[in-house]
Amino acid sequence: MVQLGISAFYHDSAACLVIDGKVVAAAEEERFTGIKHDDSFPINAINWILSSNRISIEGIDQVCWYETPDLKKKRVLKSFNKNFFSTLSLRYKFLVKFKKQDPTRKLKELGYTGEIVQTYHHSSHAAFSYFTSTYNDAAVLTIDGVGESETVTITKAEGTKLESKFSLEYPNSLGMLYSTITAYLGFKPNEGEYKVMGLAPYGNPDQFFSKLHSLFTHKDGKFTLNIKGFDWEKSDRTMFNSKLCSTLGILPRLPQEEVTQEHKNLASALQKVYEVEFLKLVKIASEISKSKNLCLSGGCAYNGVANTLAYKYFDSIHIPFAPSDAGSSIGACLYHYKGKKQLNINPFLGPEFKATEIHKSILEFPDRIVSFKLSDELLVKKVGEILNNQMIVAWFRGGMEFGARALGNRSILASPSNPKMREKLNYVIKKREGFRPFAPSVIADKANKYFDIVENIPYMNQVVQAKTKKLPAATHIDNSCRVHTVTPEQNPIYYRLLSEVGRLSGIPVLLNTSFNLKDQTITITPRQAIERFLDSEIDFLVLNNYLVQKL
Repeated sequence: MVQLGISAFYHDSAACLVIDGKVVAAAEEERFTGIKHDDSFPINAINWILSSNRISIEGIDQVCWYETPDLKKKRVLKSFNKNFFSTLSLRYKFLVKFKKQDPTRKLKELGYTGEIVQTYHHSSHAAFSYFTSTYNDAAVLTIDGVGESETVTITKAEGTKLESKFSLEYPNSLGMLYSTITAYLGFKPNEGEYKVMGLAPYGNPDQFFSKLHSLFTHKDGKFTLNIKGFDWEKSDRTMFNSKLCSTLGILPRLPQEEVTQEHKNLASALQKVYEVEFLKLVKIASEISKSKNLCLSGGCAYNGVANTLAYKYFDSIHIPFAPSDAGSSIGACLYHYKGKKQLNINPFLGPEFKATEIHKSILEFPDRIVSFKLSDELLVKKVGEILNNQMIVAWFRGGMEFGARALGNRSILASPSNPKMREKLNYVIKKREGFRPFAPSVIADKANKYFDIVENIPYMNQVVQAKTKKLPAATHIDNSCRVHTVTPEQNPIYYRLLSEVGRLSGIPVLLNTSFNLKDQTITITPRQAIERFLDSEIDFLVLNNYLVQKL
């Protein structure tokens, strides 16, 4: 069975190839277009998947779409009907766009005339999380803005069977609430939520917690959200109105305005409200499933602080490498695959390049760079020395990661021991807000020595406390960090580099952030890597086994 999975038309469009239940390739469209969170039909990702795997579109047995468009249409039109006259123009725009985005039509343009199966949005989320775990049973909790109509689901998983047990319906949405306050704080919704999470530890939740939490009414384990201050159902430009301003008692922040202490307090209150409501759902998931294993998915599963709290009710937690809509392209395929559950733990599913391709790119910059091709052993030794000498390295090796996290193949690396390194990376290299934290990568067999973790965190999606004060550049203001544990099986060369850094410095930890500069998507090609290296103050570039230096 050869399946092509697709997610598109909301955010983080992506495509994947699954053969007999094994995920062999996947990529987000944004990596090819350079448009962050690109929502267009992932034609570039599809073309790369087909060409790199030498499969024609006729060789695809089944296309799996990540949601059911007609049900989504029904929910949108129902919302418009509540404000019939004020949404007439929105209704027209939506219907025109909906027709153009018809999956059958888009695939026919590609020359595909075979089977197309649609999947409930949250079923795709749930399947991606559970079928990329190593569990034989689990509770699966999915939380996002909205799918067709669901915003939360709880599924009981056992063997290869998924059984939906609980759901919340739009407009009662934790994800939409988080995105609304993200917009209120002057950041872009569906993109800036991680900035709000980074800002939260700088604030005190007390000022706004009761005001935000008063929007919730609880009954029979479910919540209803008072949406009078929100414009989700009648606008495609704004997410809130003056009633929310009155409730909060402060004006919304404009994007270029200074971030004040009140803004930090609002971010802190939002995070606390999310955690309180999240834990209630986690408890219900535990009671429903009777399992000790929890799978999380949906865009809200990127909330690493909340994720870690779920250990209150579960012994083991799995959050996949791309829990938002991008990963649902994979989830849709795994949901419809009827064979034995395969081991799908590899996140390095994107483009990779041969030595000849890299050398060709290097030759395009003869007067600007010099390169040295090294063995694995010499590369690890030399880069370890460079990092231990407090220099910054862009690390480009193997297949590109699928998902938002840099996991050691498309990374910018630095020593976490220098307290000025975070400031240098934020202001000089990444050119972003100074409150934004960085993640530490650590070899898994020594992770417990430096971080308060329960189990390995291979996909950098839990925030924990550091046990040492020796990593100031990789820990946040509250001594927390979003840890990435690395095993030799997962990423052998990166593991060896961390081990070498440990031999030289005494701590096998590196500060790890994605290889991109301000407003860029993660680096995809060797040529792009060289151009970004030259446009930045990064000291060295690694392209597979080539060590590159500026002239």
